[in-house]
Amino acid sequence: MSLGISQATRACAVPPPLASIDPPGFYDDPAGYAQAVKPMRGFIDQLNKAADSSQWSCTLDLLQGWAQADALMGPISGYQGYYERSWAGTDFAMVLLRMPQDVSSANANRLHVITPWLTRIAIATRDADAINHLHNNLVYWAGLNLVAIGTVAQQQMLIDAGLARAREGINDIGAQGELVREVKRGDRALHYHTFALIPLVFTAELAQRQGIDLYQENHGAIGRLANLVTQAVQDPASFAKITPIEQKLFPWTFQDELSWMEPYYARTRDSRLPALIAPRRPFSEWRLGGNVTDAWGVALSP
Repeated sequence: MSLGISQATRACAVPPPLASIDPPGFYDDPAGYAQAVKPMRGFIDQLNKAADSSQWSCTLDLLQGWAQADALMGPISGYQGYYERSWAGTDFAMVLLRMPQDVSSANANRLHVITPWLTRIAIATRDADAINHLHNNLVYWAGLNLVAIGTVAQQQMLIDAGLARAREGINDIGAQGELVREVKRGDRALHYHTFALIPLVFTAELAQRQGIDLYQENHGAIGRLANLVTQAVQDPASFAKITPIEQKLFPWTFQDELSWMEPYYARTRDSRLPALIAPRRPFSEWRLGGNVTDAWGVALSP
């Protein structure tokens, strides 16, 4: 018993808060990037595992410890850090959105420490020129950051700012589900269409809580993008209708970055998805609060 308690205590030990996240670019210096993000990713992994196992006291310990230190809010000299902080803040909010209401109510004082910190992360994301000028998938991810944190913090100004960014992406989706800015990524175009779809679907799900149906906007544009990606998962050669360039995928592109399929299937019951979801479960995405299947999934129809 004492060994189990000791292991649990170590699992909930709050790692030293990271003052800032400022890695070199993902493509500029892959090795330097991987080393620089390791402490933040380690914290997120620890946090998400606590949420996955419903260790809510541990979850709150971790977030409160970093909140009290105003972690990640130090200066950023490059550009990659803005993306990383946005993704991290999104994950923190998505973890809290998994928390049962009775746990949240019983820990209101602790959340009063955490939510102002998350709000500062969201405001920094909202105001980040390094993101806003891109008008691509990173803007859509910033939109999810703002809507997720705004929902947790009950800050309508953040939700509205996030919805505007999501709508930028929705309005950019073409007749075949294509995103022109992501097509320009050459042999990574399919990867970035998949990556862009994730925040649009999860933002659409959170927008439902506001009584807003983003799925219907631009003539069902999210559905067109989801259809494009679904067809490409079934048959990667189908993406040739968007670009003739042979596509390269990361190992995670058709694995955990298909986590959007969980809430999308729950809503649409697209009959193509169970065969794609089942062999990949559970989906676990570090930007989305951990085990997406547990948080968003439903039983699959045969």
